[in-house]
Amino acid sequence: MAGQQGIGKWRDGLDVALRVAIAMLGGYGATAACTMLLARVWPASRLDASLWSTILSFALYAGLVVWTFAAPSALRAGLVVAAIGLAAGLGAALAA
Repeated sequence: MAGQQGIGKWRDGLDVALRVAIAMLGGYGATAACTMLLARVWPASRLDASLWSTILSFALYAGLVVWTFAAPSALRAGLVVAAIGLAAGLGAALAA
């Protein structure tokens, strides 16, 4: 019995570590891609588009971090953050 409790704690610790990594690294990448996309498609001058997309990026990053820890599993959180980043990156590349 004691061994199974140790495994459960280890898995919980690994889940938290994965979510932290997803939130920090994946959230940063997805936010950067979304910021690039917004800056390129925002209907304003280049300066205003850059400023507003950067301002909105703080809220987006915070939202991704919160959602990463609220997601049902670390795998799902990673897949969703990666999909957001890839879609925004592709959109930014096509908008160039």
